Amino acid sequence: MVGWRPGAVMSAAHRDDDDFGLETIGETITKRFAASAQAAASAVAVVQGAESLTYVDLDRRSNQLARLLHRQGVRAGSVVALHAGRSIASVVAILATLKTGAAYMPLDPTAPIAYHDWILRDCGADMVLSASDRIAEFSVPTVNLEETLAAADSEPAAALEIACGPADIACIMYTSGSTGRPKGVLIPHRAVVRLVIDQTYARFGADEVFLHNAPLAFDASTFEIWGTLLHGARGVLIEDDRASLQSIVDTIQEHRVTTAWFTAGLFHALVDHQLDALKGLRQILAGGDVLSPTHVLRAQAAHPDCQLINGYGPTENTTFTCCYRIPREGWGCGPVPIGVPIRGTYVRLLDDDMKPVADGEIGMLYAGGLGLASGYLGDARHSATQFVADPLHVGARLHQTGDLARRRPDGNLDFVGRRDRQVKIDGKRVELSEIEEALRRSSGVADAVVAVLRGNAGTALLTGYVTPASSVHDRAALVSEARASLLRALPPHMRPSQVVVLDEFPLTQNGKVDQERLPACQPNEVPQARSATGETERILSGIFARALGLRAIGPDTNFFDLGATSLKLVEAHALIVRVWPSVDVLALFQHPNIRELSRAIEGRATSVQSAGQRRAQQQAAALKRMRTSRRAE
Repeated sequence: MVGWRPGAVMSAAHRDDDDFGLETIGETITKRFAASAQAAASAVAVVQGAESLTYVDLDRRSNQLARLLHRQGVRAGSVVALHAGRSIASVVAILATLKTGAAYMPLDPTAPIAYHDWILRDCGADMVLSASDRIAEFSVPTVNLEETLAAADSEPAAALEIACGPADIACIMYTSGSTGRPKGVLIPHRAVVRLVIDQTYARFGADEVFLHNAPLAFDASTFEIWGTLLHGARGVLIEDDRASLQSIVDTIQEHRVTTAWFTAGLFHALVDHQLDALKGLRQILAGGDVLSPTHVLRAQAAHPDCQLINGYGPTENTTFTCCYRIPREGWGCGPVPIGVPIRGTYVRLLDDDMKPVADGEIGMLYAGGLGLASGYLGDARHSATQFVADPLHVGARLHQTGDLARRRPDGNLDFVGRRDRQVKIDGKRVELSEIEEALRRSSGVADAVVAVLRGNAGTALLTGYVTPASSVHDRAALVSEARASLLRALPPHMRPSQVVVLDEFPLTQNGKVDQERLPACQPNEVPQARSATGETERILSGIFARALGLRAIGPDTNFFDLGATSLKLVEAHALIVRVWPSVDVLALFQHPNIRELSRAIEGRATSVQSAGQRRAQQQAAALKRMRTSRRAE
């Protein structure tokens, strides 16, 4: 049901449970968790660093917080936003929100306040639970998460008696929108339960140890959190919001993680730099983009006992639609298949007339079943175009994914590509239209187009093209204003690495922008203001040129202006620590060019050396005093 308002109870038509053989699909997340908490009581539910909670403690603390939230007005149909990173406190808050009958809505902590505020107003959030100290900046009532948890300690530990149904909304996931604004996907309880209960695409059970590494606002976190908590398993949370490859594998090894999900890019980076350290994992799920066959084969050869799974699916069908358990003997040739629908889901490959295509032919992939979202929040028109009637099953709905696929002779599906202007950056969905709309709102910009270029390393690079509102507008100032506007309007992964000013856009005969004739301003053509000087700068220049697929890099050029993403900086860090082991990955974000990073590294080395010298001097002085004392005796 689209157009949901706080206080309204959600419901959605879906096919009969028996159609999919999922007997537990009538359960809600909260009902299933209650059963897990009772069965696993003394087992550790979540662990992060030195902190952990058992199931009985997690149940108690979430009950107490739920009662506090309920006293503050949170009810069934309310929306509670969570402005926090991965943490045990966040898990408690999510559970507590669901126990009030409300829906949780995770925010991306790296996005600007204005972006958050638009989302908060759009979804009608009743409150924000924030781990940040900047709580006064939101227009919605905001409370500090840790302080609220401390206040909840005095609440009764008994569960609230809140009626909640499988069709009620459990969470709202905002994704990039083709309309120029992010859109809220309404995910019901039944869709989440279907994702992790009675499934065969991966192994679930109380003896599994799941890695929780995905950002909360990324739908993979749904798999990580509920795959753990609805089975009495153990969840291990990565502590750092920007974790290095080393910290990820250290966590896996220290806590004996058995199941992990990675974006395709992160999986490739781990295979390239930390392949041996993945030993011990029983299953690795990867997705969010096309998997490299070479990396899959390398991982299989190094870890034959680990099951690799290629996971595919849009947020609108709750994380996974199809999965492919990659056989150890391989899959033949060509791209890695995306497999077959998981239990509770079915797919159709249809042509433009909504007729099924023959096996081997390319068709639009439509997804149906129990994983379907209930639509887009407050957007009935867009919901009607993306959630359509199933022509082969009366009363059922399908989500038009926008993805093209073909069915192989063995029944598995191959992903062929996109039909629209959606791309993936670091595994996150990005609609180019949303970036274009943000550019158009920048002062002095008449119109905007965003295109995707491919760097030498195959990285997707976003380039924004703008036309000035006035012919006398200073072009350098226009670019500067546009960049500043994007910083306030969009999260980091959606900001173009370049903004180019054109007098006019090249057009086709039909009057549309001719993407093929836009100037291909490759980042390796950016002039270098100065050459690298000193050994540290030269080594860093070589590392970043390799990581970003460039011929050379100017020492004063911002990495992000060259198309760097968070993942690319993590890859560069994996090479840097081979030379300077003490450098933290956060340093690359704090010093985003070679000149600044070199000075930070050299300053740290000097500091370490000075500390070592002081310790040596102190030890020498201590020895001298001991010898003097002995002679005196």
